[in-house]
Amino acid sequence: MTATAIPAEETETIKLPISADDKTTILLNVEGAVKELINKLASKKEELLESEFIDGDEERTNTLNALPNSMTGVVVHYLVKGLKDDFDVEFEEQPVSLKVRASSNYDKKVAGKKRLLTKDQKNELLAKMQMSYYEDDIAEGKMSMDDAMQSLKDAFEKKKEYEEMGYVLPIKKTESPYWKE
Repeated sequence: MTATAIPAEETETIKLPISADDKTTILLNVEGAVKELINKLASKKEELLESEFIDGDEERTNTLNALPNSMTGVVVHYLVKGLKDDFDVEFEEQPVSLKVRASSNYDKKVAGKKRLLTKDQKNELLAKMQMSYYEDDIAEGKMSMDDAMQSLKDAFEKKKEYEEMGYVLPIKKTESPYWKE
């Protein structure tokens, strides 16, 4: 038996009823690595942000920051996403575990004037604003000149965003970024 994809225009989203008053518990037996990853996603651990999993990708960082803050929320988020993507099924209302309870870690850091970038992250961002950062990749054919120019522009815009909110990125490599008083 072979599965065939039904074109989106031929299907209608199925809405399932849901009630916040009707709660129950399920038990998931998973491998330790699965639980560890779900926990890291829920707590938005700094090590996850700096890993090859995210690798400085702004879109992935934003996705991570938009995830619920609980392990249950992360599991339900991907269950709901999978149901929508695979079967065009969704709930009439969003499950309680997906409701946003607090702002992202990034927003909390900005509001509390906490560190947004490590010294290394600041130095890398400043380096990406220089064409010399991309020369080897261009020479080796890993990156086109247009890609390098776009990356340079993106780095400049990111630096400008930090500065507009009052976050200073000193040029000296040994100095850490800080907030204007």
